[in-house]
Amino acid sequence: MKRVLLVAAVLMLLGSACAAATREAAPSSPQVAPKPTTKFTTVAEGCELLDRETIAKYAPAASCSLKLQDDSRTQNGDGEAILERWPRYEPANLAGRGGFRAVVEVGLKLNQDTYAENQASAARGASGAGSSQRPVAGIGDRAQLYYRAGVEVENNHSMTEGVLVSSWGNASLLVYYWHYQATATDNGAGLSEQKMAKALIAITRDVYDDLS
Repeated sequence: MKRVLLVAAVLMLLGSACAAATREAAPSSPQVAPKPTTKFTTVAEGCELLDRETIAKYAPAASCSLKLQDDSRTQNGDGEAILERWPRYEPANLAGRGGFRAVVEVGLKLNQDTYAENQASAARGASGAGSSQRPVAGIGDRAQLYYRAGVEVENNHSMTEGVLVSSWGNASLLVYYWHYQATATDNGAGLSEQKMAKALIAITRDVYDDLS
C-alpha cells in the first residue's frame, strides 16, 4: 500500500512540474501598441508655423512659399482628416549677404504616422563622407537627427544640411535646414553638427508650439 501511495505522489509531482514548464514555455500573447496619448486637432497655416524671430535667426531675409497644403478630404484608417503643412523659407537673394544663405523647409502631418517613412528619406540624403545620424532626446515622443557636410564646388560654398525627424502623438514632423557659407569666410568648415542640431531643435519646437 505504501508503495502505491509513493508512486502516486511521484506521478503528481511530475505532472505539476510538466504543467509549470508548459506555462513557462508558452509564448506570451502579442501586445497591441497603444495609440498616441497626445492628440492635436488644430494647426496654424503653413507660413505661420514659424515665428518671425525664429526665421530671422536661422533663415534671415527669407520669404515663405507653400509646397503643399492639406486636403481635408484625405482621411486615415480611423476616418480622421489628415492635416498637412509644407512651407519653405528661402531668401530671394540666393547669394545672400557675405556669401551666406539658409533655407528651412517643414513637412508636418496630423493623423498619419510617417515617422519611419521620414527616417528612410532623411537617411538617403545623409550618407557617405561627412555625414552622421543620432537620436535626439526631449523632442516629442521620438526624434532622430541627420547631418551632412560638403562643398559646392561650382559656387565655392561650403554646404551643411540637417534633417530632424520627429513624432509627437498624432503629429509627424520633418524639418530640413540647409546652410550655405562662402568657403573664404569659414575655411570650408561649414556649420558644425552641434550648431546644426541647435538650429533644428529650435525650429522643431517652434512648430510644435503652434499645435493644440
